[in-house]
Amino acid sequence: MKNIFYLFALAGFILATSCGGGETTSEESPQTLDAARKVLQEKRKKLQELKKEVAEAEAVVNKLDPRSKKKSVTPVTTAKVQVKDFNHYVEVQGNVVPAQDPGMASSETGGRIMDLTVKEGDYVKKGDLIAKINLESIKKSIAQLDESLSLAQDMFKRQENLWNQKIGSEVQYLQAKSQVESLLKNKESLEYELTKSNVYAPISGYVDMVMAKEGEMAGPGTPIVQILNTKNLKVVAAIPEIYLGNVKKGEGVLLKFPALNEEQKGRVTSIGRTINPANRTFEVEASINSQNGLLKPNLLATMLVNDFSKKDAIVVPDQLILQDVSGADYVMVLEGNKAVKKLVTMGRGYRNETIITSGLNGDETLLIKGARQVSDGDLVEVLPE
Repeated sequence: MKNIFYLFALAGFILATSCGGGETTSEESPQTLDAARKVLQEKRKKLQELKKEVAEAEAVVNKLDPRSKKKSVTPVTTAKVQVKDFNHYVEVQGNVVPAQDPGMASSETGGRIMDLTVKEGDYVKKGDLIAKINLESIKKSIAQLDESLSLAQDMFKRQENLWNQKIGSEVQYLQAKSQVESLLKNKESLEYELTKSNVYAPISGYVDMVMAKEGEMAGPGTPIVQILNTKNLKVVAAIPEIYLGNVKKGEGVLLKFPALNEEQKGRVTSIGRTINPANRTFEVEASINSQNGLLKPNLLATMLVNDFSKKDAIVVPDQLILQDVSGADYVMVLEGNKAVKKLVTMGRGYRNETIITSGLNGDETLLIKGARQVSDGDLVEVLPE
């Protein structure tokens, strides 16, 4: 049928040419300017029609002649398939906290604060003097007790002399002795209280908060300053219970600090023994380095816990994994100078990369730029990087 159409078109072309040639004889030459212009206009119209017929005939020839087809070439860039160790991480939010509980410097006895030797931000060592408490009331109590003790000792001595002479009752002697012993114990207790006039730092660290001022009364056990040890820090995070089997004490974790654009490796030091019923999470602690004070308590952190690993995995960037109209996943690879479609099966993915479990053997060359513009079998030209 195509050959018949081609013959008809060619015949029409010859007929149009012959008809055009017959109209230029000298017998029909126009005698006036208007007639000549009219003839020229008709000739131009027929020329346009003839060009159109020639184009149609050429199209038929090109369609029938395989040698006339021009094959397009798509420029592309390529990269080798990556075969590497693949790790998947669970990312959870956490906070930086001191590894050691805050130390509270407090007075062991009640009294007025005479001297406060530190202020917020000061660094103190364990055992450094923090404050002095005025224990004048205890000193007065000891003075009064000394008077009573002197009298009691005098009475006891007299009762003892009488008792040695078999004069008086044994009860009187024992009562006098008991009175002296009781007063001595009271004095010993007050003298011990007197040694507690100085308040010392319970741990080394920085004074985070001053809770009392000079001249104020401090009760027994009432905190005067709070001390934080910011050299030893840890990250505490709540991890969903579905990952309970993936987290083990001693395993390494990756810790990121978004505010500082910093990251470091840590190690799990503690795993919570209970599940929080409110959000179904368990607590995990990981040790970190304070980086010379750069990291601060309550700093927001991201803990990355490795829950899946595979060695020598075939990994492909997500943007190179395409999907056809049937929903099948595929990638475009280079074979010779052609683009070839490879159906693939995807595995775990992380950070814009996905494991290919089947469909690739690891030695293929992927099409990068231009992969979406080519079809299976198209010719391609690899551009230099």
